[in-house]
Formats: sequence, structure tokens, C-alpha cells
Amino acid sequence: MKFYTALSLVALRGSFQVSYAAELPITTTDVFIQSGEVSENSANIMARCNKEQATTMTLMIDDLSATSSRSNPLTYVANVDASTDYTHTFVVDNLTSNKMYTYTVMCGDLKSMQGSFKTAPSPDTAAAIKFVWAADLAGQGYGRNPDFAVTHVDGTAMKGGYIVFETMEKLNPDFALFQGDMIYADNAIEPSKNVTNGKGGEYISTWTNNPSKNFVAVTLDEFRANWKYNFGDDKMQSFLSKTPIYNQWDDHEVTNNWWPGEVMGAPLYEEGLPANDLWANSLQALYEFNPLEKDELLYRKQKFGKHLEIFFPDFRSYRSPNADNDKDELAAMMGQEQLQWLKDGLKESTATWKIISSHDPLGVVTGGDGDRDSFGQEDVNIKGRELELKDLLGFIHDEDITGVVSLTSDVHYTAYVNMSPDKAEGGWDQFKPLDEFVIGPIHAGSFGPNFIDTSFGANHIYEMGPLTLGYERWANLSPETHQLQSFGHASVSEDGTLDIKLMNIDGNVMFQKTLTPEKVEEDAVAATPKSSAAIDEKAFDFVTAMAAAFLLF
Repeated sequence: MKFYTALSLVALRGSFQVSYAAELPITTTDVFIQSGEVSENSANIMARCNKEQATTMTLMIDDLSATSSRSNPLTYVANVDASTDYTHTFVVDNLTSNKMYTYTVMCGDLKSMQGSFKTAPSPDTAAAIKFVWAADLAGQGYGRNPDFAVTHVDGTAMKGGYIVFETMEKLNPDFALFQGDMIYADNAIEPSKNVTNGKGGEYISTWTNNPSKNFVAVTLDEFRANWKYNFGDDKMQSFLSKTPIYNQWDDHEVTNNWWPGEVMGAPLYEEGLPANDLWANSLQALYEFNPLEKDELLYRKQKFGKHLEIFFPDFRSYRSPNADNDKDELAAMMGQEQLQWLKDGLKESTATWKIISSHDPLGVVTGGDGDRDSFGQEDVNIKGRELELKDLLGFIHDEDITGVVSLTSDVHYTAYVNMSPDKAEGGWDQFKPLDEFVIGPIHAGSFGPNFIDTSFGANHIYEMGPLTLGYERWANLSPETHQLQSFGHASVSEDGTLDIKLMNIDGNVMFQKTLTPEKVEEDAVAATPKSSAAIDEKAFDFVTAMAAAFLLF
């Protein structure tokens, strides 16, 4: 198989050095498949012919109803070649809402595994929905280790590769949100990596990456190879074949903390390399290797029945330089047009819950001085990108928009953060309380907890990172300290109750919170003041329960 089997690639000034090693193949699958962007009447199916030969790609799709004719499925055909790296995304329309479909893809005479997806419920249907969200995959040099082993809470022994996908698949979600950093184009994954103790940097063991991905991406083919490396994992392919996704991007799809117009240099790149060149190559690969229509805006929204609408902002493509975030003047994160789109969407939404899939956190500080990558700066004054956030929070308040929740990631630790006007230190409190749930990494180095920006009253209600367990704050602990690897699970019941779980990759629930629709509260107790949610909260004390984690060191 031509799909980078048993070789290591090193990017040096735009060229490849190739060295052969006793490595496992990047993939053993002839045809890669995944679905995504499901609506009530459509879905996108993306596939790749891994033999890397120009051929005809055929999609065959069928529903699972009793009246379905499996001998005569819907058929779509496309020709694939090297111009798109043998990938294609089919847009399938005229589907039935809230229905399960199966599909297969042929590359010539080679057939994929069976895939499946469920369309979204119609906007007025009070349907139960469950989904997961994830981010931060294969970062800090921690790639596919065949010896990585975790025991699931149900007793199942899970071993090798990206274990998180086996755990998420057990939950049978209706869909998944991939919030970015689903490749680390700027991180080489060498055949081996030293693991330290998180308390001074003492070496304790070696992490093995087999296969490896030993290069930093500059060219289009190198960005493509990052996606192929991750998608080659058997557990990830199995999950993607059964679970439609909505994909966002963050910085590491291009390079760490980048912004449009940035100029790159040593140690990763040639001096003077425009970040926009990396951006263009990364963006093409992103569209090729994900179930996205070409040139579709990355900021978008999708409604799932009566109670749930999710907004997917793009916090990377329209931002001002990170250094501007430390200035008193307005600095862009979304830009005016996208900000207005989000405000209009929230105001027009009839959903009980309006979830913002925030691939950079609203209340948690990221980056250092001069390179603040998200909204906050660890400064009580409202400035920079916080002025844009103030505009949004003020609009939600003034328009009396209810049920807004932020699901986020990026910071490589797990947390529940509440932003409250009662605790705001920025001299402005005309906003509604906002809950933000933080997950990650799913398979990367763990850090934090990070510092909080208190301009809008952000406060850690729950936090779990290396420092929580007695390690250094920026310890970069390996995935073997799996108690710090996490993803999110959310479910909405038919009556509109929203349940959020922050989950460990072994299936344990780290923190859980249940939110009840405000309308229910008003009906039940009409005389009481409005509240953002009625809360049934349950947190688990991992500090003692995870004492075994210290045995790793």
C-alpha cells in the first residue's frame, strides 16, 4: 500500500527525507470513510482511496426502514485522482429527518467497511439527542503507541493507538464535535519520546510511536500526511464510520497560536515564511480530509430538534495579531461580520439550548505576554478581544436570550468555569451568567490548570490538571497519566433537560452538571426571579480516587 507505509518523513526546507524503519503501516484500510454535517435532510460523506490510484469512487447509501430496498441503494459516483489526494466529499440530499442510514464506498473494486449516520430531527421535534466533543489529538509528540493500554470502567482492556475513540464509541453518540487541534501539523512525532516525572523533568520511561510522523508540515502533501496519520488509527476509523462529525479548526492545524499575516521563523521554519502560506495549504487539506463542502464557511450552525442548536464559530481566520490582545483598543477574534452572524443566530434561535462550540475558551487565559491566543489576558481590565466578547455578552443580556452555554477545549485540562456578573472585576456587569465546560486533551500532553481572566467573573468551579494532582502546572504529562485525558458528553432529553459530563478516556465521569430549561422554572415558580438554570450538580473527588496515578512516576 502506498499510503506512507513504514516510512518516516522529515520536512527540510520544503523537501522530504525518507528513511525506512521497522514501522507499522500508517493504515491497513483500503477505503477510508466518514460522515458529517448532518442536517434534517442531508449529510456529507467523505472518503479516500488509500491505494492512491486514479479511479472511480462510488457511494451507496440506504436507510434502515422496513420498506428500504437494500438491493437498490442510492448511488453517487465521482472520479478521484492526485489533485485531491484521492479524496472526495459527497453531498447527499433529500433524506428523511431523524432516520438512520447505512453506506459503503467503493474505490474501483475495493470496498469500505459499512458506515452509518443518523439525520437530525426536524426543528420542531422534541427529540432526545446525545453527542460528544473532543480536541487535542496527537500533540506534543505523543502519537500512536501500540503499547498504550487503559482499562475501561466496564472492565474492557483497551490497548494501542487512540483509545479515546473506543471509549466514545461505546456511548453511541448521535454525532461528535471536533473542536480543533485534531492534527498537530507543527509537532513532529518521532519514533520514541522521553517521558518525564512532571516534577522537575526527571526521565522515567520511553513513549513509543509506531508508526511515527517525524516532520513539521509546510507543504500541502505534509499537511495531508498529518490527517492520514491520525485517520489511519483503527479505533478512530471505527468511530468515524459510525459517528457523523462537525469539524472545526484551531491553531495546530496550521501552527501554534498563529494569526493571519504572521511571519514565521526558527526553529520550525525558514525565516520570513508567511503564515498565510501554511494557512492556505492547511485549509486545502482540511477541506479534502473532512466531510466539508469545498469553500463552505467554517462558521456555521445546525439545529437538532426543538431543544438544541449548535453554533460553530471560526476563531482563527478573522483574528487580529495576538499582540493586539494586550492593547486597550478592540482586537478581533471573530471579526465584525462573523460576530453579527452569531448575534443574529442566537437572537433568532428558538432552541431551548444554544450551544457555542468555542474552540478557544471564553474565560480561560491561553498563551503568554504578547501572545494571548484566546479572549482573556489575566488582566481585570476589559480590553483587546474581550471588547468583542463584551459586545456579544451585552447583546445576549439586552435581548434576554436564554440557554446559552459554551463547550470548549484547547487548554489540555478539564474544568467547569462559571462566568458571573456578581464576580466580574472589569467594571461591567450587564451580562447573564454563562457556563463553560472545558475538556481535553483526548490524546496529547496534559498541562494546567491555566489561569483565569476575571474581567467577566470567570471562576473555576471544577478543575483537573497536573497541578491539581501535585505535578508542575506545565508538566506535559504523557497520555499514560490517562486520568488527565478527557472528552465531553452532552445529552438533551425530550423535555429539554441538558446533562453535561466531563469524562475520562477510561469512561469514568469526572464532573457532571444538569441544566433545566428556564421556561420550566418559570412555569413551576412564576413569582421567582429569572435564573439561568436550575442546577443538579455532581462532582467527583479525583485527588484521592486517582492516587494510583502517582504510581506511574
